[in-house]
Amino acid sequence: MYNIVYRGMDKMSKVNILLVGGYDPTGGAGIVADVKTVKLLGCNPLTVITSLIPQNNKKVYSKVDLPRDVIENQLQAIFEDFQVSTVKTGVLTGDAIDILLNYQKEYNFKIVCDPVLRSTTGYTFIDDKTLKKYFELFKRSLLILPNFQEYNIIRRSKYFKDLEKEDNYILITGIEDKLLYKGNIIRKFRGRKIDREVHGTGCVFASAVASFIAKGYNIVDAIEEGKRVVLTSVIYATKTKYGYNSNPVYISREGVLKSLYYAFHLLRDMNLQHLIPEDGSYVGECLVLPRGIEDVASLRITEKGKVEYVEFGVPNIVSKMIITINYYNPKVRSAMTIRYSPDILEVLRECGFTLFSLSDKMENRGIEEDVKIVCKKSDRAPDVIYLRDKIIVFGEDAVDVVKKIEKMYEVL
Repeated sequence: MYNIVYRGMDKMSKVNILLVGGYDPTGGAGIVADVKTVKLLGCNPLTVITSLIPQNNKKVYSKVDLPRDVIENQLQAIFEDFQVSTVKTGVLTGDAIDILLNYQKEYNFKIVCDPVLRSTTGYTFIDDKTLKKYFELFKRSLLILPNFQEYNIIRRSKYFKDLEKEDNYILITGIEDKLLYKGNIIRKFRGRKIDREVHGTGCVFASAVASFIAKGYNIVDAIEEGKRVVLTSVIYATKTKYGYNSNPVYISREGVLKSLYYAFHLLRDMNLQHLIPEDGSYVGECLVLPRGIEDVASLRITEKGKVEYVEFGVPNIVSKMIITINYYNPKVRSAMTIRYSPDILEVLRECGFTLFSLSDKMENRGIEEDVKIVCKKSDRAPDVIYLRDKIIVFGEDAVDVVKKIEKMYEVL
């Protein structure tokens, strides 16, 4: 799935993504969330606002639709001056659908449709007349992204049978996403439930998928990467008075490798000789919610301070521990091994870090099981776990780990 083509794609000149939808003044959802996501993924966001929708994590206050000529003028201003290959839609009006489909006939752009039919707080955005127009849009969309509730509204409509005959894809979003083609499930995407209600995740996900499609990814890979973006936006969501707003974050494979290289650069400025174990020091960092060793990159530093490799999928103690720790705290994605000594442990305690020991008896069960026991005993992931011959320091990323070691190093 991941190869050098993607790295090349990311270095291309920015592609334009047109975002058509409602304006949420809190920025948690709607056009503002779309723009933040598209910018994050290296594309250029262009926007058309269809409705003004004052809302927050508590409720939707109202919906004021913009006049047809205002929507038309926005689209005309964009298409006169920009080339657009992909359009992502959010909250739409009947007029907006009519005008957008007219422009598609002329400019032949792909449409990724997020059918915002009803808010999570219970506000209904469409009437029967608009729903009928939505089906005209669905037929012309490459990909439709309803959540389970929205899909049920669509499926119960009398126009649904005609939609199943069309040559497009429907992704029913949820913990486990289901990709449909002509009414049949062709792919399931494993998910992970984060116990947090976050405003705007649908907007972030659809905008991310549209961005990856515009950059040349196929639908399956675009969905996979889009899921990484939306899950990360939940993990790093911004707290508000009544809940959380989505905070688009993308941690790519290239980003993880850059983080490891930078961490090693910082470590070179420190005298590491007395900190490196006899079998070398391992530094690792994973993608968000890693599925296995293939999603963890690591490097090994020899006693002479040289790096042997920097790559994904290398089984070692750090890779195994990161995967296990990350399950209990998704923000902890990195770790490094250093030499064991009572003096170092004492300094780590003085620095205020949380320490846990794996006893000889625990070690016999295997590293993963041992770490699970440690995490279950604590209300948070530990900063440090130590064994008989080494210490493992954990952090949010490789640079965070190095900063912890640097703090200890200064005291030593």
